[in-house]
Amino acid sequence: MDDNRNADQMSKAADEAKGRLGAATETVSDVAGKAGTAAAEAASTIQSAASETAKQVSDAAAKTFKQGAQAAEYLSHKTAEQPLVALLIAGAIGFSIAYMLFHRDAV
Repeated sequence: MDDNRNADQMSKAADEAKGRLGAATETVSDVAGKAGTAAAEAASTIQSAASETAKQVSDAAAKTFKQGAQAAEYLSHKTAEQPLVALLIAGAIGFSIAYMLFHRDAV
């Protein structure tokens, strides 16, 4: 009788262990699925943010290039209208740079 009782207890313990193992396996599987979903969502968010940032940088670069071209055109036009003033300004800038480079000891 003791053998039957021990066998029944062992059988019940084995069944309980199988049940707990199945529950643990299911829990791990659920957590892994949720982690995979979260990782996919994070990757999508990062990709979207990177795409938006690239668009903004591209727009800013185009705007800056356009403004630079307008400034160059304006400067070219003003230089053609008043060549003597442009020459005097260029000379003053050159003199200022030379003065800063070669008269450091005076400061």
